Amino acid sequence: MNLTRLYRTVYRDRQRFEHVSWWLLFRCLPMALLLTLSLLLLSAASVRAEPGASAEPGSGQLLLTDRKGQLHSAVTQRSRVDLSISGMVAVVRLKQVFRNATEEWVEGVYAFPLPDRSAVRFMEMQLGERRIVGEIREREAARASYQSARKAGKKASLVEQQRPNLFTTRVANVAPGEEVSVELEYVQPVDYRDGQFSLRLPTTITPRYVPGVSGEAKRSLTVMPAHGWAVPTDEVPDAAAISPLQHAQPGSAAQPHNPLEVFIELDAGMPLAGVEAPYHHTVLSRSGEVYSLRLAGGETEMNRDFVLHWRPVAASAPAGALFVEQVDGQYYGLLMLVPPALTPASAAPPRELVFVIDTSGSMGGVSIRQARASLARSLQFLRAEDHFNIIEFNSDYRKLFRRAQPATTHNLQLAAEFTRHLDAHGGTEMLPVLRAALTPGTDVDELHPQPSLRQVVFITDGAVGNEEALFAEIVERLGATRLFTVGIGSAPNSWFMRKAADYGRGSYTHIGDAAEVDLTMSALFRHLASPLAMDIEVSWPGSAEAWPQFTPDLYAGEPLLQLVKLGPQLPGVPLTINGRLGMSDWQTSLQWPASEGSATTEDHPGVASLWARKKIEELLAQKHLGEDAKTLRDKVLPVALRHQLLSPYTSFVAVEEVVARPSAAALDSRPVPNSRPLGQSSQPYAYPRTATTARANVWLGSLLLFVAILLHALRQEDKYA
Repeated sequence: MNLTRLYRTVYRDRQRFEHVSWWLLFRCLPMALLLTLSLLLLSAASVRAEPGASAEPGSGQLLLTDRKGQLHSAVTQRSRVDLSISGMVAVVRLKQVFRNATEEWVEGVYAFPLPDRSAVRFMEMQLGERRIVGEIREREAARASYQSARKAGKKASLVEQQRPNLFTTRVANVAPGEEVSVELEYVQPVDYRDGQFSLRLPTTITPRYVPGVSGEAKRSLTVMPAHGWAVPTDEVPDAAAISPLQHAQPGSAAQPHNPLEVFIELDAGMPLAGVEAPYHHTVLSRSGEVYSLRLAGGETEMNRDFVLHWRPVAASAPAGALFVEQVDGQYYGLLMLVPPALTPASAAPPRELVFVIDTSGSMGGVSIRQARASLARSLQFLRAEDHFNIIEFNSDYRKLFRRAQPATTHNLQLAAEFTRHLDAHGGTEMLPVLRAALTPGTDVDELHPQPSLRQVVFITDGAVGNEEALFAEIVERLGATRLFTVGIGSAPNSWFMRKAADYGRGSYTHIGDAAEVDLTMSALFRHLASPLAMDIEVSWPGSAEAWPQFTPDLYAGEPLLQLVKLGPQLPGVPLTINGRLGMSDWQTSLQWPASEGSATTEDHPGVASLWARKKIEELLAQKHLGEDAKTLRDKVLPVALRHQLLSPYTSFVAVEEVVARPSAAALDSRPVPNSRPLGQSSQPYAYPRTATTARANVWLGSLLLFVAILLHALRQEDKYA
């Protein structure tokens, strides 16, 4: 009897325990599944991976290749910029100094950003007591020469263009304890818009997302080994060459990881109302009409673009100017012309505005907050007669409305709520959303017919590696739509942003700080609503070669910039410009520098290099109009060689004939991180949607194992019920 009672008690306790256990299991199951799925999505949404030591360099760092072919970073000791501005032309000397603190011989690989319109025309490497001056050769020949010197133990260097704003330098056979100086000279045009001059110096690179299907890149025998964290894809075959290491946290103000010194001499040629560097503390002095500027603390971290603004006094604001340089008996000219402001006779017609906002992982931190603020401010400019839509994108895209809707109070409230909840995550799959934004809606709405004027405002940091595919998409689908780009963050991909706006017949605007949102977006919407200066023609002499060949339509406050090769002598008659402002004809003229009363009488070094750089850019753009690759190469190569410029088909190479490294000495390396763009949150790198990782497989396997155990337990319960 006692045994029966004991058995019943044990059995009852066991049942109670099993019921409690199952109750707890099913109560916790939803949370467990949710947590597991969340971790799975975090691991595989854009599928991410941490870059190891084998990686292509980030901006401002020297990577050292060891005998196993692995790349590691070494300390950047200091960087210095000496910048001379004369009128609309800036000549820049960029010096980066490195030191091999190891006890091994090394090969250095150095990646760095430059302005997207820069013309790189000189390179010099100083290794210890030796100075090596680079010369321009065809890209394949330069690579072969460098490889041969590297293998033989000779001092050698190679500088290549990966993108118009991303370059790579390789230095072979750096001795233990040896200091290396890399010095480049380039020329860039000054920007002028809304009565303000500006110049931008990039110092770091935002890691670029690489879309497409993974595959092996096609290589020739002389291609350098590529060790970037990104794998080559069908859309970005050179992914490994443009994928920088993960950026580390910046150093302190007293001890930056990558210190930068800046020295500027500004001769604007006119009285100035103000000079400022909005993102850095500077010291300004003046001697006559020449302004000198340097960093207040002596040096700063290379974690954000250096930007300089200067504004002329109202009475001396230029309406037009001609800048001329003579090189090898040939005259080259730069025309800057600002059409007069025109007040519209009536309000702008109803518009359809499509706002595209980037919410990918590279926008994390300050950038997504700036993007949300820009979009919220843009909504305030919409009128009742306008239609609008919002599309956010990362690894996929999502529309606020199925098609553009009227800017009613209710719809604007929905848009404001949509904007407030935008967050940054995932990859930058830009091609699908660009296609969706440029394709007008086909649905018929008899109550609310769509406006004929359609404008797309694209808000992004441009951190993509498939720029050429995106440009081709814009050219194919643009139609009557106009594309305006808004660059966000401390280090946007300005080349992509500017060229996308050029192909989209719009304009490019940059916002580097949240305090600029209101002013910048207000200016942009003035442009969107302003009448254009159209059908502009410049009366160049018949033998002149001007680039761009077709002058674009101009929005309010934008200048016409054209570069020209004039020949052995300057024209004897004034330069005449004709066009239309709104519904009226317009004409003006400028005197040449050699003429009495001319706009300027000084020679401006760098104009010839800018002309050649612009010609190369315009020739390469013909690729999207159907020009074949061989024809483009045959057109571009002679220009780059004649003017000694870096290009996709030319590289700088320097080789010292003396053997420096003993044949028995091996190569080795030591790692040091680089600074992350200011304000950007820490992020792993995003691979294409077609990729996968071990981390994703582990979480997926764990989830399936959990489900299998649960099903097995339920079947056992049914068996003994």
